[in-house]
Amino acid sequence: MRFLILASLAALAAACTQETPAAPAAANGPATGAQAPAQVASAPSMEQTVDWEKARADFTSKRPADAPATVQTSGQEGPSPVPMLLPSGIVQTASDRPTPPVVTKDGYFATYHLARYDAIVNGSMKAYTGTGQTATGDKEAMKFTRGEAVASLAFSRYGADYLIDFECREIDGPTSCITEAEAKEFAESLFVAQVR
Repeated sequence: MRFLILASLAALAAACTQETPAAPAAANGPATGAQAPAQVASAPSMEQTVDWEKARADFTSKRPADAPATVQTSGQEGPSPVPMLLPSGIVQTASDRPTPPVVTKDGYFATYHLARYDAIVNGSMKAYTGTGQTATGDKEAMKFTRGEAVASLAFSRYGADYLIDFECREIDGPTSCITEAEAKEFAESLFVAQVR
């Protein structure tokens, strides 16, 4: 009897130590909402070097006239660890006013409620890549991806990485609530709202 119990425990231990294959990547485009932290946690990151001098120069010279002098934030104490890019010229109703940008330990995010979609602007000092992959190509170039009722635009500026997620308000609408040209126009409206 003791032999059977020991043999069962040995078989169980061997089964527990076998490597299970990784789950396949989502086929429906970029991760949003609750999916993102699990993918980010498993992906290796590369620290970025931020060009604060260039960001400060743009903060003083390219700032819209109607931009607030200071940006109220919530989350971590102090300014964002990357230049905070926020959109200009967004008109919203009182009920759709944006919440203050939230500063995190490696960046920030800000949410805007617009007529056809919600736009979430994310900035990070870490670039995430797939396992065993390195960042290649022109990181400054904007990369547009589309999923079911979502679209994303990723790019790099000042040495930091930015991602704008567009979440459609009408799920059963046409193929997407935003075109690549509209997404890039939104990204071009971003200005440096906060620097260190």
